[in-house]
Amino acid sequence: MIDSFLERAKRGESVFICDVRDAFGSLGAAVECVVELAAGPPRRYIIPVPRPENAEESEFVKEFFYANIYNLISALGGKRIKINIKPGDDHIEKLCADLDDVFQTSVQRGNRTGYGKCLNVTDRVNAAMGCQDFCFEIAHTKRNVVLDNHDTPASDALPAFRAATSAARNATLCGLDIGGTDIKVVGTLAGRIKALKEYDWRPSDMTSIDELISPIMLITRVIRAALTLPDTGRGNELRATMLDKDATDEEMSRAVDAAEYEFGDLILLDGIGVNFPDVVIRNKIVGGETPKTQGIRRCSPDYESEFRRIAGLDEMLLSHCKPGGVVKIANDGSLAAYTAAVELAHSARADEVANGVFAHTLGTDLGSGWINENGEIPQIPLELYNCAIDLGNYPAREFDALDVRSIRNFNTGIAGTPQKSAGQSGAYRMALEFFKQDAPELFNELIDKGFIERNETGLYVTLTPQDMRKPLLEHIMELADNGQPQAEQVFREIGKYLAAIWRETEFILSPGVKRRVLFGRFVKRQNCFKLMQEGAIGMFGVTLDAGDDSLAYTPLMLDLKADPVYTVAQFGQAIGAAYFAAAELS
Repeated sequence: MIDSFLERAKRGESVFICDVRDAFGSLGAAVECVVELAAGPPRRYIIPVPRPENAEESEFVKEFFYANIYNLISALGGKRIKINIKPGDDHIEKLCADLDDVFQTSVQRGNRTGYGKCLNVTDRVNAAMGCQDFCFEIAHTKRNVVLDNHDTPASDALPAFRAATSAARNATLCGLDIGGTDIKVVGTLAGRIKALKEYDWRPSDMTSIDELISPIMLITRVIRAALTLPDTGRGNELRATMLDKDATDEEMSRAVDAAEYEFGDLILLDGIGVNFPDVVIRNKIVGGETPKTQGIRRCSPDYESEFRRIAGLDEMLLSHCKPGGVVKIANDGSLAAYTAAVELAHSARADEVANGVFAHTLGTDLGSGWINENGEIPQIPLELYNCAIDLGNYPAREFDALDVRSIRNFNTGIAGTPQKSAGQSGAYRMALEFFKQDAPELFNELIDKGFIERNETGLYVTLTPQDMRKPLLEHIMELADNGQPQAEQVFREIGKYLAAIWRETEFILSPGVKRRVLFGRFVKRQNCFKLMQEGAIGMFGVTLDAGDDSLAYTPLMLDLKADPVYTVAQFGQAIGAAYFAAAELS
């Protein structure tokens, strides 16, 4: 059995951890893991661990076991994991005895690598919840702990989602969708969209938290000015300047200053909702291990102190609000799920919200969000983009993480995470593979057109003098939209990986909802979404829903749907962020 997995991995094929777990489950030997959460009841898992017959099999079983533990921590966090071992299995004893070394529990956060990286986030979450750092606890027992991996009984969340839209009708709101390559922001006045703004940036290149915070504060001020300006010649002129996608920070700042000078104090906001690409616990950004802050991690002499300053973003933004105003921050995946929940709550499909909503954002990375059966955002990291989903494709592991062909995570170096299979890096990687194999003229075109650059160390997406990440993704999507077979296969494969992620969330979270709503650039083109649906259905029969114009039922989302320039797929989460803030006003 293990031999067949190894052969597939050596051929460059995927070996999904869910398939391995199913196969190993019939072999008898297993460990029981009880995850004690920082918030919520403990959860119990059984991980099968067969005895290997040689060194190669031993390495595979070892990776499988540690990947399972890593995935539990990445998704759930936790104060500790208690591992119960039935006496007499020396192989499992050794695996568990090495857990502290493998996960580097005694190593300082800045020095952790690989599997240990997930503890950086978990320890920050624990600190935010008033708990001690994570630890393992090993016990020897013949008795299994009986726990139910489900949350408390569901309540009716529909009224809360509907109340958010009612509050938005009488509020002045700003919704910020902060991504890895751009920020999308919406300003609303009296229940209507008044301003939309897209701002390109590269936070991964920034070296201080001030560099990251400054554009966010400037854009919030831009939205306040856009909502203040009258619909007159001069007002429209200044508004157009500051909302121009290509306006520089200096041009925006001058336009805002002119607006304030010519038309008086800027309007204060009732609420600001923020969709932030990191772990957010109780309105505080606490993760700190995403690619967005990699430049700060690399350059700061005291990253922990530097990163901790972003936890005050909610208070900084509150300065743009009226007395009694609110700032609400959530992870980008959580806001995607919330956005879908609010829209569905106003549709003929409102009954679907009863079991919650699970959503993914597909863009620079893979975001994941879950609104549970109680209509709440569980206070867990849910860093599914970091989970080890694919234990195969050994050839692609040999490349440096930044090489387009690599399946290694940018941040952790761990192979087979969704970052390199369901985010835009996955689209790049698979396009290169399929083009080179079956359409070499398309492969050469990627280099000839400057999307990809080749040097002595490998193949990389061109970042200078022009950042080609967005144009490259658009190029691949356009080829797929036009029926180019190898480009179409890219999105079918992404659908398969999304189905494998679904299987992992079934194992770890047991959510009541079984469908997945997708947001982001991948969904912008209908054919690309249909291809992902094909891949997901063909893999495990998973149903994917599009967070596009078809998911527009509320007044603000219908305004966005009618916009001649921007789409629901692009700005839907910014609208959701505005509703998220409005919910606190209801």
